[in-house]
Amino acid sequence: MLRASRFLMAAVSLVLVVGYSYAQTDGSIVCWGSNDYGQCDAPEPNEDFVGVAAGFLHSLGLKIDGSVVCWGWNSSGQCDVPEPNEDFIAVAAGDNHSMGLKSDGTVVCWGHNYFGQCDVPEPNQDFAAIAAGYYHSLGLKADGSVICWGCACEVPEPRDLVAIAAGGFYVPRDPIAHSVGLRLNGTVICWGNNYYGQCEVPEPNLDFEAVAAGNHHSLGLKSDGSVVCWGSNGVGQCDVPGSNQDFVAIAAGYYHSFGLRSDGTVVCWGYNDDGQCDVPEPNQDFVAAAGGQHHSIGLHALETGTEDDPILPPSVELHAPAPNPFSSTTSIAYELPSAGAVSLEIYDLAGRLVETVYDGAAVAGEHSVSLSGSDLEAGVYFVMLRTSSESATAKCVVLD
Repeated sequence: MLRASRFLMAAVSLVLVVGYSYAQTDGSIVCWGSNDYGQCDAPEPNEDFVGVAAGFLHSLGLKIDGSVVCWGWNSSGQCDVPEPNEDFIAVAAGDNHSMGLKSDGTVVCWGHNYFGQCDVPEPNQDFAAIAAGYYHSLGLKADGSVICWGCACEVPEPRDLVAIAAGGFYVPRDPIAHSVGLRLNGTVICWGNNYYGQCEVPEPNLDFEAVAAGNHHSLGLKSDGSVVCWGSNGVGQCDVPGSNQDFVAIAAGYYHSFGLRSDGTVVCWGYNDDGQCDVPEPNQDFVAAAGGQHHSIGLHALETGTEDDPILPPSVELHAPAPNPFSSTTSIAYELPSAGAVSLEIYDLAGRLVETVYDGAAVAGEHSVSLSGSDLEAGVYFVMLRTSSESATAKCVVLD
C-alpha cells in the first residue's frame, strides 16, 4: 500500500494518518506536556475523534460527525468554533488562530486576526488542504495552487503542490514566517524567512512524501521511511533519534518534532523541558499526532465497521499499480473513507497532466480502474488520486 499524503496539516501540528491494524479503536485523544491553560484536558466524551491539531496554548479535535471541539487558552476566541459547527473534514491551528476545512471546499478561520490570518481570500472555494502558521494561513487548491493570507505570503512558482505546511515565530512588530510545499514530483519547495536555514532543503531533494514545519525548522518524510530535518537545531529538534526508518508520517511542534512509525508508535525529539517529548505508555495504536508550543497530542484509531457495515479506511488509500512496470494494461486499486467526488490522473515527471483516468462521483469503499499503456510513451509516471479533502500518489513505469 502506498502512503497517502494527508491534507490535514497545520503550522505547528500535522495530522498523521496511516493504515494498519489497531488494538485501541475508540478515537480517543492522549495529551502530554505543559497544561497550564488546560490545553491537555481533552473534553469528555473523549471518543469518536478522527483528527487533531495543536496551537500555541490550545488544541483542536475533529469528530467523526464533522464537528470541531476546542480546548485550552481562548484569549482571542481561537476556541470559539463558528456556527454552524458541522461538515468539517480537516482542522489546523496556528499561534492563536484556528482553521477548519469544510466538505464543500470552503475554509473557516477564527481567533487572532491582527495580520489578517483569518481573512480567507475570495473565492473561498475548491480548497483541498489547510495549514496554519504563527501569523499566516495557507490553503491548497484542488488544482495544486496555494493561496496565502496573513504575513509572509509571497508564494513562489511552481504551482503543482500536493501538500503544505506552515511555520513561524513572533518577534515584536516583525513576525517571522516560512512555508513548505510538497510538489507532485516528490521535491520540496520552501519560502519565507530563512534565518536558520529552514528553507534550505538538503540534497538530494527528491522522493519526499510528506512535509511539516515548526518555528524555525522543517521536516520531510522520504519514500524509504526516513525523516530529513533542516533549520534551527538548538534543542535537537532536527536530530532524529534511533533508527531513522519505518516512519510513515511526520509532524512538528514549536521546538520539537514527531515521527509516526508503521507499528503505531510515536517518536518525539527536541525541546522537552515540559515533557512534550515523553510519549505516555502504552505508546501504541496511534494514528495521528500534533504538537503545540510545549504540549503534544496523540490520537487513537476510530473503528466503526461491523459485519454488515465494512470497516472503511481512515483516509484515502492508493495501492501500487499491478502489474508495475507494465506495457499493455495495469490495474489501479484505491479505497475511499466516504462518498464524494474523485479524480484519478496521470502526470509525467515534469508535472504535466497526460491523462485523466476517472473524474466523477464514487461511493465509499474499494475501487479499481484499468490504465492502458498503449497511449503513453515509455517512462515513469505519477498516479494522482484526489478527493475534496485528500490526495495520494503512486509511481508507475510504462515499458516499450
